[in-house]
Amino acid sequence: MKVRIEPTDWTMTMGIVGVSNIVEFGRKNRIISRHEARRIKVEHDALVLDPDALSSFPRAYFEYMVDQYSLAKREDEKLNQVMEGLSKSDLTKDAFRAGLKYVRDTIKTNTDKVLKYYGDTEWGEAVNSIQEGLKGIKKMEQLKELQQFTDRFIRVLYEPTVERKLTVNYLKSTIMKSFFGQPSFLQVSANRLSYEEHIEKFYQDYILPVVWEAELRTTVQEAAAVDEVLTFLDEHRDYGPFKAIKKAVKKKDWADMRTYFDEQVSQCTLINGQMATTNYEEMVFSPLGISRAKNINFNWNLAKDETVPISALAKLILFCAPAGAAVYTRKDGFGKQGEFRRYMGFVQSDTPIPDIIRKNNHFRIAKRRDEPFDRIVSQMIENVEREAGYVADHLLFIEFSADYDSKKTLLDYYHLPPYLAHYLNSHARELEHIRPWEYRERFIRYVLRGEDPRHVITRLLRQSVEGGYGGWSAYVAVRERYRLRRYAEHLREGGSAMDAKERRVRAVYRVYRSGADIRELFNQRGPREGAPEDQYTASGAKKISGIAYRLLNAANANNRKSFMDTLMRLYMSADKPVPTFFLDALHERELDFHTVANAFVAGLLSEKYEASKEQNEEGVTASE
Repeated sequence: MKVRIEPTDWTMTMGIVGVSNIVEFGRKNRIISRHEARRIKVEHDALVLDPDALSSFPRAYFEYMVDQYSLAKREDEKLNQVMEGLSKSDLTKDAFRAGLKYVRDTIKTNTDKVLKYYGDTEWGEAVNSIQEGLKGIKKMEQLKELQQFTDRFIRVLYEPTVERKLTVNYLKSTIMKSFFGQPSFLQVSANRLSYEEHIEKFYQDYILPVVWEAELRTTVQEAAAVDEVLTFLDEHRDYGPFKAIKKAVKKKDWADMRTYFDEQVSQCTLINGQMATTNYEEMVFSPLGISRAKNINFNWNLAKDETVPISALAKLILFCAPAGAAVYTRKDGFGKQGEFRRYMGFVQSDTPIPDIIRKNNHFRIAKRRDEPFDRIVSQMIENVEREAGYVADHLLFIEFSADYDSKKTLLDYYHLPPYLAHYLNSHARELEHIRPWEYRERFIRYVLRGEDPRHVITRLLRQSVEGGYGGWSAYVAVRERYRLRRYAEHLREGGSAMDAKERRVRAVYRVYRSGADIRELFNQRGPREGAPEDQYTASGAKKISGIAYRLLNAANANNRKSFMDTLMRLYMSADKPVPTFFLDALHERELDFHTVANAFVAGLLSEKYEASKEQNEEGVTASE
């Protein structure tokens, strides 16, 4: 009996993408036969599968996940990168010692894992020998010997038995913990299971319930008497949900039993036409699931033991979500106060499912290459416009970081409005000049959430003041914020001429250059005339830093009076007239106040060579 599974929401879509990836991998690697693969296929708007075709699916699931998250591949890449660094001709002794320590620590950590399970095997003896040999590596001249030890160790990790065991443990403790509670083989007590036992456990807990539910539906539809249904339920009495069903129907006649299945047995809330034998709770999908025991307000129809009813098939589809998501590390926060977290990313769209699969495979590969988020988004927009011919306002980006132990989920939805799609098509590369990269990432995420990124710009300017960096990166952020606002305005106005908007963007550069010119004047000045020789006089750079702080504080607080007061004093001390665009900014006639304020401060933080270097890129001068 084939079942159509439509993508009702992003969680089920993620699971459908995961099923497709697993089946495709299983087919290519001859884990799933062609006959079975044809019975599990993605159509235009649904995943269609036959529950009887899932016998090889558990092995394909584990082989796919081991291939994607191989611990051996990960450690191999890390150690290769370190060894390449140690091979440089200009390597210092301190750098060699740091690299050697990293190699030793990495091998020590993984040696402990190998010894835990294979201590009395040849693999255990090999890693012990390697660890002992590393103790003799002390000099840069021993690099070749260090490489040999590293290669031997990686070969042990690539042994199929070792690789599978260690990778499965990694999956359970990191990746899967972000998606699920502790059902089935994810329980801590299941760590002792072998690889084959994990596959069997998956089959027993996730595949058989799907098959049994399908058989029960068929039995109820085709049975001629109550006894046939009771016999089936008795044969599968070890499956908990069937016990409750048998207890409810064993004393009913045929008509009442049919009425019970039609009207009283809950239907799956995620897949149409499926009976529900379990609940959508944290062990099924922990980022959004709720604890059945602790959240009685969510009881379905006030039923004591039922929250959000789902079928065993929906539970299986959700369990494939890790195979449909991109997994990567993202930094939340800035500088030393920032925190790196593991995030899961997914791209939802109202396009056909095969297209969603392609988008997410692209997303996963791009994140594996550590491509920045804005570049990934702009590439997808290019593909959408080239392939589908319409603006990509149908894309929804989902990012979440979840941990079952801490009961904490951080979830971000990023919708792509039409104006942002147009902007990225034309100016995505401009964002590459915003550095450090964490500010660039945060900038684009603010925009995707529909928030004003000026707070990111303020932080970037403060970092420039504190670290003594130039202001060009902050200026680019100011300019692109202004350009984004113009694109949004352009669409609201029904498509006014964008060339006029671009001329107004040039005005942002003139503000920036005026700040750079003031800095240059301060740097050219010597000690204050008439001041005693032994009296300390602050340098121009320090004076500029103090002024930049005051201007930033006033702009951040939207205190225009304080900002203009500081600005006029600054220009008076430089014996220069205040440019008219500052007065215009008070009334926001051409540029808004925050654009002018932040662009000027960015210019104050820019050295002369920096401003002149970028002048050719903008094609304007401060006097234009």
